[in-house]
Amino acid sequence: MRFFIAIVTILISLNAFNMNDSDWQSIETEDGLKLRMFEPEKLESQSLPLIVFLHGSGERGEDNQKQLTHIAPLLSSDSIQLKYPSILLFPQCPQEDYWAPIDIVEGQWLTKTADQPTESLNKLIRFLEGYIESGKVDKSRIYMAGLSMGGFGTWDILSRKPEWFAAGIPICGGGDTTKVNRYSHIPIWTFHGSEDNVVPVELTRNTVEALRRYNAPIKYTEFEDVDHHSWYLAIEYPGLLEWLFEQKKH
Repeated sequence: MRFFIAIVTILISLNAFNMNDSDWQSIETEDGLKLRMFEPEKLESQSLPLIVFLHGSGERGEDNQKQLTHIAPLLSSDSIQLKYPSILLFPQCPQEDYWAPIDIVEGQWLTKTADQPTESLNKLIRFLEGYIESGKVDKSRIYMAGLSMGGFGTWDILSRKPEWFAAGIPICGGGDTTKVNRYSHIPIWTFHGSEDNVVPVELTRNTVEALRRYNAPIKYTEFEDVDHHSWYLAIEYPGLLEWLFEQKKH
């Protein structure tokens, strides 16, 4: 399985090399958040779904580029955009910050309860407050996703702004189980590798279990014998994008 993930990694890296960077706007907000945005041509005639994607810790920085390493090439590809035209938003977290409150104990990432979002997530929330009202976004189809550190951030923003989102895809990140009641109505499909040595798989298992107590519309796929890099399998999991774009707020 790990050999298979290595092959997938190479293929996605080649995809990233071929991605047309000029299709992505480079933006820096007034409060210093850097982000990249993809707006399809169809946006000129209609509002479109919005996917907000949070990267992992390895893509932190100031270059406003590394956050496009994973997932972005697939979602912005012609084949996906022809089938599922959508706006893509990929913010970048600075090196010293996180998308969610996190404790790191002996190399493992754990959730931490906090009343306030991190500085970077708060900046993203402020940006979205304006952009969602721009007329470009189909407000019934806003989707939140992220991997690793961004998986933590996905769970966290779902708990802070549940009224925004039609669906969520947290990948190999942990959720604060004390907050699941806030977003238990939102369809979520979460993924984790059973042998994750960075983010304990129990964090996802516990969050899923807590949501199921509320009869939440939660789907969970756990990859057997897969380590932390489960996003390579998750993002192209059969039926995932079809499921995502079917979700709509009523």
